[in-house]
Amino acid sequence: MQLRSAAAIRFAMAALFLWFGAMQLTEPAAWVGFLPEWTGYFPIPAEILIRMNGLFEVLFALLLAVGAFTRVVAFLLGAHLLFIAVSVGGAIGVRDAALAVTTLALAFAAPDALTLDAKRP
Repeated sequence: MQLRSAAAIRFAMAALFLWFGAMQLTEPAAWVGFLPEWTGYFPIPAEILIRMNGLFEVLFALLLAVGAFTRVVAFLLGAHLLFIAVSVGGAIGVRDAALAVTTLALAFAAPDALTLDAKRP
């Protein structure tokens, strides 16, 4: 079976979010320095914010990988990463913006043939 480009992009982006999410769940202290300064105003410890973000990324990456609710999941992940890109800025922000747009493209395309979405009536 030939793998279509949308499926390849979906799997690649799912792997990216899964890896980063898993790292945030397992080593939250290593990610605290990446939090924007304004998160210090939240009544939630920084490591808990990191774990919440990691859980979001892992769960949604798994949904993206299997192609469940692909458009909604891709939109939320893409918007999330675009927000991070704008917050970070610079070269890392540009790279993250490109990855965000790639993820958002999945939200505006029909689900590929390898998704669970494509198998639903």
